[in-house]
Amino acid sequence: MTRRFAGVDGVNIAYSTQGMGPPLVLVMGYRLSSTAWPATFIAQLAQRFTVITMDNRGTGRSDKPVTGYAISSMARDVRGLLDELGFTQVHMLGYSMGGAIAQEFVRQFPDHVKGLVLCATMAGGPGATYAEPPVARVMRDLDGLTPEQAARRIWSVTYAPGYLDKYRARVEEQMKREIALPTPLHAADLQFQAFAEFDCSQQLAAIKSPTLVLTGDLDRLISPQNSLQMAKLIPGARLTIVPGGGHRVLWEATDECVAHIIGFLDEVEAGRNVVNRIPLNGHALPLLDTLASTAQWFFELPSTLTSAAFDALAIARQSMLAGSSTRYGDGKPIVLVPPHFGSDLALLPLSAWLKALGYRPSAAGLLLNLGDAPTDRALEKTIHDVTARIGRKAVLVAHSTGYAAALRAAETAKDRVSDVVVFGVSARVMPSNGVRTHFVASGWPTPHAVLELPQLLRTIGIELLEA
Repeated sequence: MTRRFAGVDGVNIAYSTQGMGPPLVLVMGYRLSSTAWPATFIAQLAQRFTVITMDNRGTGRSDKPVTGYAISSMARDVRGLLDELGFTQVHMLGYSMGGAIAQEFVRQFPDHVKGLVLCATMAGGPGATYAEPPVARVMRDLDGLTPEQAARRIWSVTYAPGYLDKYRARVEEQMKREIALPTPLHAADLQFQAFAEFDCSQQLAAIKSPTLVLTGDLDRLISPQNSLQMAKLIPGARLTIVPGGGHRVLWEATDECVAHIIGFLDEVEAGRNVVNRIPLNGHALPLLDTLASTAQWFFELPSTLTSAAFDALAIARQSMLAGSSTRYGDGKPIVLVPPHFGSDLALLPLSAWLKALGYRPSAAGLLLNLGDAPTDRALEKTIHDVTARIGRKAVLVAHSTGYAAALRAAETAKDRVSDVVVFGVSARVMPSNGVRTHFVASGWPTPHAVLELPQLLRTIGIELLEA
């Protein structure tokens, strides 16, 4: 095995090659680097192929910038690597988010993919079956956790039921490899954002490469219903469902998956017709309720929000915003400053909306904003605690009468605040202290403000805290 770096648009992408034969590129999923591939999986594939593994930007030994994580951009990272290696046509296997990258790659560069394998992935869009909110929260809410804590948290939804108890030592060893070079939170957030926004559903019918769609029937993170839908839409695609396999089906049933993959790619290499097969292994895939049916929950959200209400709002966001101009957030910390003589409680609906959009809102810690010294100290403490936990500068969001308190906090904690957003202010006079400030003329929660705030937040980039 050789480990090298390829320069792609100013970003160093780490990669390795192993074996000999037709080139096979493996594209890893969310948060994981190439070290996560099962060792026996690579070894078996390398007996038949030149296996190329890479660390997606933000992971492993690759650079970890704060931009360029759109699925289309990461597909171009793969293209840049292949150009440097001199490969004009390859087989490609994408796992989970890597499957989205592979779909985008074959969309942009259709002549470069000889055989395509999509494992435990989805095409996105309005017809996709998304994870239930509690499962999505397990993958998303990782701030404040060590790499080991995050890995153990994610286990519960990525491995099939019972696998952890049966193979605990194997999973522990796998985890040690995966966290040796941990993915920083900002990169994980940006990858999550990119995957949440991904939609290749309208392009599947144009895929000409022979395609194998592989999934486990117990995948809780990306429902096998997605694989069934993709296999129907990709011309001639073959669907293989591994009984008892979870999202980590490649780890749980390595030998079986390798047999399916090699058998399929051997047929492609031999130029044989790859026939569409959709085996259901004697049982139907679970049909989940469509996201659209839950949109009504958004309008029924009670003033006092419970955990269940947050879940309903998250589902509604996916239903209502699929294909719209309002896009998923990048996880940046947002501190909500209540109006003068107002309380954090008044901002609970705004907090719920921002959380559903993919940000990390926090209350200012004020039962009553009196605009006095204790108010300022409480706000400054919240800013410090939130930014220390997440590792990024915060955006302060305030109502017009809370503007003065927000500006004082931004000035005092200027190394921890990137921007201030103010509702209900039409006069756009920039403060004399130079704090970067944005104004939304409408007050919350008018329809205009609901639409304008997420669009404004998208223009504010991630700023990491200085070491």
